[in-house]
Amino acid sequence: MTVYRVEDMHCSHCEAAVVRAVEEVPGVEKAKASASASTLTIKGPATEESIRKAVEGIGYTFKGKA
Repeated sequence: MTVYRVEDMHCSHCEAAVVRAVEEVPGVEKAKASASASTLTIKGPATEESIRKAVEGIGYTFKGKA
């Protein structure tokens, strides 16, 4: 599991949008987002750059590993 920081998530709708986008990335087996902690937890071998592109592609700020 890898934990990343994602800013601008404010609610469960935001969490769901981030999870949907990230779970489309090759190498992501499972994703979980927490708006209250501003974190995204990823299971799988996806690259940080591919996660960044997915998160920023839907308008959120990706800050890298937590």
